[in-house]
Amino acid sequence: MALLLAGIDEAGYGPTLGPLCVAMSLFRVEEHEANAAPDLWKVLEQGVCREPGRGGRPDAKGRIAVGDSKSLKLSNSVKSTHPLIHLERGVLCFSRLLGEMPATDADLLDRLGARLDRDRAHHPCYGTGPARALPVAQTAGELAIASSLLRSAMERRKVSLESLRVRAISERDINSIITETRNKGETAIFGVGTHLRFLWEHHACGGEACRLGVVCDRLGGRASYAPMLERELPGSKVEVIEESPARSRYVVTAPGRRMGVAFITESEVAHLPVALASMAAKFVRELAMMRFNDHWNALYREVHGRDIAPTAGYATDARRWLDEIGDDVLGRADRTSLVRMA
Repeated sequence: MALLLAGIDEAGYGPTLGPLCVAMSLFRVEEHEANAAPDLWKVLEQGVCREPGRGGRPDAKGRIAVGDSKSLKLSNSVKSTHPLIHLERGVLCFSRLLGEMPATDADLLDRLGARLDRDRAHHPCYGTGPARALPVAQTAGELAIASSLLRSAMERRKVSLESLRVRAISERDINSIITETRNKGETAIFGVGTHLRFLWEHHACGGEACRLGVVCDRLGGRASYAPMLERELPGSKVEVIEESPARSRYVVTAPGRRMGVAFITESEVAHLPVALASMAAKFVRELAMMRFNDHWNALYREVHGRDIAPTAGYATDARRWLDEIGDDVLGRADRTSLVRMA
């Protein structure tokens, strides 16, 4: 029986500016021990590792680092290499398993289902400029070598990447959700629910052909997720297996469908599919902020004849940027559309 392993994680829950990105990765494992979820870092150890080499390089064996995006994104103060090099290497090489290597950010966002310029909920600043050529942090040749190593490791162990998706939630939608629910946590649930419904509708087979297990990073201090699962998956039956400070586990069933779902603290450290989702969410958010900064910097330069320092969107620097950009460049309507309520 094949095993389907999915992981869901987010990036950008806390910032004042920029989208909230919630990503999902789905792997199919043909060979595994019964009643045990395999450690994909061990299964794919010839192609992936937990930690990269120094100075932006792969590890000594040339493998792709897959881990928590917060640890893989280098500081913007690093001058010897691009801060996104590890995130880019991982996301582009895994996306290569689903088609041709993306040549631009638009190609990648299209493949991941996160086209910011096609979703009217997103501000036009995310779609007005030209597509950015990829890769931004390394050469195409380096990526080709890494992706070949990854593909070989996965084929050897009969593991395939079935899906890699990112839901980019706009500032406008974030504010609408908070206004309606008075609960910031519902913004992340909105994205998680999108992926859970996709998995439930397309991959939750209930027969002997396969089993589906989903691991999500814990949503804040929440411990009970059964009501949320029942709401997001209408018509399903949710059985509580465990609810503890460390993890919450459920089995969701309906005629012909079955899906195990777990919410675990620091799940990106224990489950490779969650780690890859974390990387994809973070990389898409970083690409979105590049578009954001390019757009507003061009307008600022027209008015003031100089550049404005880019922002990553987090609270302190966002306040600096909002003060500096001024009302003459960022009008009231734009400010309302782009600044999150919480």
